[in-house]
Amino acid sequence: MKQTQINRLEMAQATDNHLNLHTAIWNTIPVFGETKNRLAQLISEIKETAKDQNEAQVFIGSSQREIKKTIADKMDIIDDAIQSYAEDTENAELLSRSSNTASDYFKLPNEDFETKVLAMIQLSEDTLPAMQKYGATQEEIEDVKILANNFLEKRQKPRAFQIASKVATLSLDDQFKEMTQILKRLDRLMKRFKSSHPTFYIGYNSSRLVVDK
Repeated sequence: MKQTQINRLEMAQATDNHLNLHTAIWNTIPVFGETKNRLAQLISEIKETAKDQNEAQVFIGSSQREIKKTIADKMDIIDDAIQSYAEDTENAELLSRSSNTASDYFKLPNEDFETKVLAMIQLSEDTLPAMQKYGATQEEIEDVKILANNFLEKRQKPRAFQIASKVATLSLDDQFKEMTQILKRLDRLMKRFKSSHPTFYIGYNSSRLVVDK
């Protein structure tokens, strides 16, 4: 997350916390409760998206050898799912292509390793609809794509996939846009408490201030 987004998230959390402390004032107003609950959900969703975004960058600081070892281990898991599917459907060609161990991947020269991994990622995506019943997931494939990109960058080659962090960033932007709209709606709904509960109202406005860092 950008620092400006972190600042806005902290503001939203402060606002949500203030509302939580004064539930008795607003909990009989359905529209207010619905809007407040959506704010709480968005805060959780934003944190989860930010976590995904950070994980997409986690291996950038790792060595080329460390990334290669991690890719080999993850490809072994994906290959196991393909093998299970190939054996169950008696697909000899698919079985021959997927009978790889982590060691088989790791011991390949880097050029051959790149070629093999990119080919198997494509194969896993092509067979994913059928393989999902055998334990394969799109998340596993996306994870390997992120690592493959990092491995290629370590070798000063172009990224093979445009995924992960960019996707998370776009999703994060959308979530913050919705959060802005939710907070604006709460601002409007709070007007009814301006005279009846002035302390609550003033505290809300204070919590809505973004502190730049």
